[in-house]
Amino acid sequence: MPDLRTAIANAVRAERARAQISQDQLAERLGWTRSMVTKTELGQRDIAAHELPGICRALGVTLDRLLVDADPADREALGI
Repeated sequence: MPDLRTAIANAVRAERARAQISQDQLAERLGWTRSMVTKTELGQRDIAAHELPGICRALGVTLDRLLVDADPADREALGI
């Protein structure tokens, strides 16, 4: 079972792919470096709760889409 960091990483990566944007494009939308996006998607960087709304806006998804539509194993890690 993945942990919370992995669950969010998987969801961000999946939604970025679904939106058909590159890591560079997501980084630009967030005001991050590409390295930050890469580390986020690999689960090597914690995401602060206050960052989630910006990530959702950058990906064009709602918070529930980002978290609730995650893989079933990831939803368990998220506690939903």
